[in-house]
Amino acid sequence: MKFKYEPLVSIITLTYNHENYIAECIESVLCQTYENWEMIILDDASTDKTPYIVERYAKKNKKIKFIRNEKNKGPLYLDENYNTALKECKGEWIGYLEGDDVLTKKSLEYRIMALNSIDENQRKYISLLHGKAGRIWMDSNIIDIVEYMHFDKRIINNDPIGAALNYFLLGLNFIYPGSVLINEKKLQKIGGFIQYPKEIRLVDFPTWCYLTLEGKFLFLDKILYFWRRHDKSITMNYNIEISKAVIKFIEKFWQENENRIPEKIKNNLRSYLGYHTKLELLKNLIMNCDFNEAKFVYEEIKNMNLSNLMQEHIVFRLKRTITFLALKLKSSFILKLALSIKRKKYDKILGTYQPFFFKNLEF
Repeated sequence: MKFKYEPLVSIITLTYNHENYIAECIESVLCQTYENWEMIILDDASTDKTPYIVERYAKKNKKIKFIRNEKNKGPLYLDENYNTALKECKGEWIGYLEGDDVLTKKSLEYRIMALNSIDENQRKYISLLHGKAGRIWMDSNIIDIVEYMHFDKRIINNDPIGAALNYFLLGLNFIYPGSVLINEKKLQKIGGFIQYPKEIRLVDFPTWCYLTLEGKFLFLDKILYFWRRHDKSITMNYNIEISKAVIKFIEKFWQENENRIPEKIKNNLRSYLGYHTKLELLKNLIMNCDFNEAKFVYEEIKNMNLSNLMQEHIVFRLKRTITFLALKLKSSFILKLALSIKRKKYDKILGTYQPFFFKNLEF
């Protein structure tokens, strides 16, 4: 499909030891129905065959640029890797695709279609476009679609500017990284991809928060990519560390930007900073049977009633009730049971995973 506005899209892909998945990732970009793209792949000193696979694709297609680190920087320096790749980008819009994830065939076409649905003046005020996602569960070989639970258009479109902070500063990250297009000028304005503290081990959530103050968002009600879940490889201690780092980031962001946050949002959120992340931390501590630390977190959030702040989705209200009950019973079983029920009720299973499955999807 031809559009009046056909900007170059730069897709940044970080990869490390993805020899089993990187070809699938690259092929999902090669088969895009929108053709004005470039792909910048940075390999963080893989020890497997990943760089050789990428190099083979890069030699065949000039739209693929390959950067290879001599030494592994690891998850504590993701921002350095992403910003190294960003320097090579020539596009007006920046995409984000990890080396084991895949795009749907019309992913870029749908995003460009959305940008064409608004006029040039409106596009200037968009800092980020985002959409929906699916998952590839590697432990069960199941493909499913994530139920999108955030229905407030003001929040998901960050309209007025800053509205998305109503969720972000609670610790709710409703944006799926592989679905985004980021306005390159606005990304450069905030200094590129942000990772603070280093222990947060991600750049998406901190970067979204800063982009919230630079322009509106544009939400697209389409499945734009699938991200791969390796559940067994994620330890509970890792999740606990991430939750603590997110809380630290939220507190820093608030201190740095309090004067820029709209007054109404500021007054609403002051007493609730990091609430949902703290609830997630409480859940992870219970799952890890660390009940002493869990009690401290519980005391901090037990009297926070978000009904005065926002209309919570029923899933979040149930999560609070079940997590508090699990602490009282000192049992993680109820949390595991609730998660299983939630997935069965809210997530739509598409079928069994097969490599390169995206080529046969009619999304």
